[in-house]
Amino acid sequence: MCGIMGYYCFGNIKPDKDKITNMFALLETRGRDASGFAFISEDNLIVHKAALRSSEMIRTNEWKQLTLPQSMIFHARAKTQGSEKNNANNHPLFKQGLCIVHNGIIYNDREIFGKNQRDAEVDSEAILAVLSAKHKGDKIKRVFEKLEGSFAFAAIDKNSPEQLILVKKDNPVDLYYNVRDDILYFCSERSIMQEALEIKSNSKRGFNLGENDYHYYEMENNYAMTINHEGVETYQKYSPKRDEWSFRNYFDTKKKTVGEELIIECPWCLEMTSYHYGRLFNRCENCGMALSEDDLI
Repeated sequence: MCGIMGYYCFGNIKPDKDKITNMFALLETRGRDASGFAFISEDNLIVHKAALRSSEMIRTNEWKQLTLPQSMIFHARAKTQGSEKNNANNHPLFKQGLCIVHNGIIYNDREIFGKNQRDAEVDSEAILAVLSAKHKGDKIKRVFEKLEGSFAFAAIDKNSPEQLILVKKDNPVDLYYNVRDDILYFCSERSIMQEALEIKSNSKRGFNLGENDYHYYEMENNYAMTINHEGVETYQKYSPKRDEWSFRNYFDTKKKTVGEELIIECPWCLEMTSYHYGRLFNRCENCGMALSEDDLI
């Protein structure tokens, strides 16, 4: 389980930095092994990341001295594949001016790279490899067609500095649009945005009147959204690659060996997650709830 978040300013008003700082610190609940943030400034991609909790990252000079730009993406990492001590495994990941933050797990990253050299060991690197490959046509379509696993990711590109891309497959992406400030926020958890942005519901005579200037949206599964300065440029559904791992017979635990990885549906959040048979403790990579062998049935 990792956490992603960010914002996009359509106008000249920037977010309250204290609230963004709080949101970034709260994102730590989804990953404490590393954190980072990225943005585009004067056609340059700026990335700061380290093997620090986000609550520690916000105390660095890089964050304290930062004036918030037009758009940013953030990440809090719970390591799966690749040590956080190698900063290349930490997010944001970037290549050729393209930058992503990812929540989820990619199962066929070794297949994607084959014998080609890779910059790190983290499975998320496969998303970057597919997106940055020089092919004609829809690059998001290629991501859905080539990658097996779950992914919610945000992408920015110094070659298209006005764009923000959000993609959802089996992992959450929640959105809040502040109509007064003309700012879009996104995060892996709605509750994190509600707490950090101090969003409260109003009602009258028992009728829900909404959340003041904030309007909530949940991205649909297998969709990608492209944002530009005008608003939503595209919101498109894609057909994912058949996930071979999801067709394993993971219910027959008698045939499994200790340490073998299974893919199951979490009974708490209903997202797909890995389960290591025989391990003393297992937790859902999406919601963090504890899993037991009873959840295999």
